Amino acid sequence: MPLIIGKLENLRLRDLWRHEERDFTPWLAENICELSDLLGVSIVVDQIEHRVGNYELDILGHVEETDKVVIIENQLGTTDHGHFGQLLAYAAGLDAAIIIWVAAEIRDEHRSAIEWLNNHTSDGISFFLARPEVIRIDDSKPAVRFQLESSPSEFARNLQSIAASSNRASHEFRIRFWAALLDYLKAQCKTWANGRSTSKDASIAFAVGRSGVNTNVSMAMGSRMRSRFICHRTRNLQLLRDVARRYLVTPNT
Repeated sequence: MPLIIGKLENLRLRDLWRHEERDFTPWLAENICELSDLLGVSIVVDQIEHRVGNYELDILGHVEETDKVVIIENQLGTTDHGHFGQLLAYAAGLDAAIIIWVAAEIRDEHRSAIEWLNNHTSDGISFFLARPEVIRIDDSKPAVRFQLESSPSEFARNLQSIAASSNRASHEFRIRFWAALLDYLKAQCKTWANGRSTSKDASIAFAVGRSGVNTNVSMAMGSRMRSRFICHRTRNLQLLRDVARRYLVTPNT
């Protein structure tokens, strides 16, 4: 007996839902488990068409058994700058922890924007892009499945967390070191040290009060310090010697 295989057909979202606010948003709220399964987060819907300023957020919710706010903005069409701006405004206004943008088609620039946000926000805030698909086999009932187009990279965030932890000790040491050095220079009546802020970096720059000349002091191996004097637009060796003496350094001839 020959194997009979049905024909898979992709339908437009508007073939099922004609209007975002009246049709698609209520359906999504009632079937929020679809997004919960996709994201691996149990979402509880609190309200649909929640007013935020002069606009209305499609779905407001929270993560089950927590106070983390979840916001969902959906479109039956292609992502656009207007919805992107509203999404950010909703996230800020509601202090959202999980921000979900659902759209039929995702523009590359908006996918890149969501990826950038995930890479430059803390692990307490997560942005997701989800694309719903409507499929049908022959004359069967249509079915909806969601594709995750963009989400936080836990691997990347873990690396950032590790890097931040490993750098914290050295940053604190440098801040204390430069603060002590600046206090010493001020006590020695070095007026150019006044108003200079400490730094977490391994080097610190100073203005010397002469046009075209500055200096950079950096930490070196073996508990040493290195001073570098940079002269722009002049070859006046005596000027460099005067500047070096001012910075407690005996210049070589």
